[in-house]
Amino acid sequence: MNLVVLVDKQILQTKILRIAFGSVPKDGGTFTFYRNLRPALLSYGIDLRCISVGRDQAYLWEEAYADEGCTLLAPSAVSLKPQARAFADWCEAEQIAIVMGINSGGVLSSFPHLPERIRVMARCANAFDEGYRVTMSGRERLTRIVALSPRLRDDLVRNYGADPSIVHLIPNGIDPARFETAAAQPRGQGARLELGFLGRLEHGQKGVLHLPAIVEALRARNVDFCLRVAGKGRHADQLRQALSEAEAAGQVAFLGALTPDQIPDFLRATDVFAFTSRFEGMPNALLESMMAGAVPVCFNIAGITDFMIEDGRTGHLVAQEDAQGFAEAVAGLAMDRERLDAMHVAVAAEARARFSNEIAAQSYATLFKQIMAEPAPPWTPRPWAEFVPDANFPQTWRRYVPSTVKNWIKRWRGCYTKL
Repeated sequence: MNLVVLVDKQILQTKILRIAFGSVPKDGGTFTFYRNLRPALLSYGIDLRCISVGRDQAYLWEEAYADEGCTLLAPSAVSLKPQARAFADWCEAEQIAIVMGINSGGVLSSFPHLPERIRVMARCANAFDEGYRVTMSGRERLTRIVALSPRLRDDLVRNYGADPSIVHLIPNGIDPARFETAAAQPRGQGARLELGFLGRLEHGQKGVLHLPAIVEALRARNVDFCLRVAGKGRHADQLRQALSEAEAAGQVAFLGALTPDQIPDFLRATDVFAFTSRFEGMPNALLESMMAGAVPVCFNIAGITDFMIEDGRTGHLVAQEDAQGFAEAVAGLAMDRERLDAMHVAVAAEARARFSNEIAAQSYATLFKQIMAEPAPPWTPRPWAEFVPDANFPQTWRRYVPSTVKNWIKRWRGCYTKL
């Protein structure tokens, strides 16, 4: 028997299987995935580690979100080579079996230099070109690719050359226990319909500047409602200005960013969850609303939201940018509270049946153990003298500009330019 296979089977049988996941402890979907999955995977003997590398990720690190599985490496390193070396050394010291680079330039740049025994896999989480290209980084070493939704799977195969035999569909999972009280709360009991938006207050992806048109359409229909907006982001001031009249009338309230512990109560008090994203992978905020029984009304993203929601039974799907159609769906729920409550029950049940963290953990555990039961793909690690940064993270002068300065320039320019 191949010695590497024998060693891998011994690790599988006698030791914790350690997985490195490139992310940063902060308020965001990638870290939310880690936070939801890590506890569930531990019951399978799998230790998922969140690894942040380099100066930029050190700047993003929020201590309040970090847990015992989070590690920050090379916090002052700007160049990718010292970041990649620090990560490779850490993998050896911690006996890491599988690496998921996600969107970490330092981790992805280490792939050619990692030893043969370390398996490399990818997880595709967003339906846009850069996300797909990063997913395919180090494609010659990828043993598996996880896609969160049918849209991501199909795009990777059709447009980015992914081998369909290694692409697995595994939706995100949410812990139902966090939302049991919320799910048990009947919806539509008050005279006023309670709407909620939860997410980053940014228009490019999250579509938040469609909210004013939706609010105006609801006001024109004389719907008695209040929209509570929870989150922070670069378009928060612009959004608040556009909604100032409705806010003064008590029809809109801005709550700021919520901690994870505050989200269940927010969703428990939400009858209808407003989801205005223009593109996603598999949005955690929408999953949480479903798990909590808040009825979602969504701009449809083909292959993603229509995979998560059955229109008319567990929520409503509306064409992108159709504020009038969105308001019409909300107004219909405001008028028919019995149907609203029935949809609340249906969406909470659907979320538990399809999107729990236990279901996701079982799928990932099966996949990880399947990978480790196979011979390691043949690979000769590249010498560090031949280091080349991952092509998706070019080492231009912009890399040496501190993140604080980049963010200031972005706010000042008020555009989507990526520095």
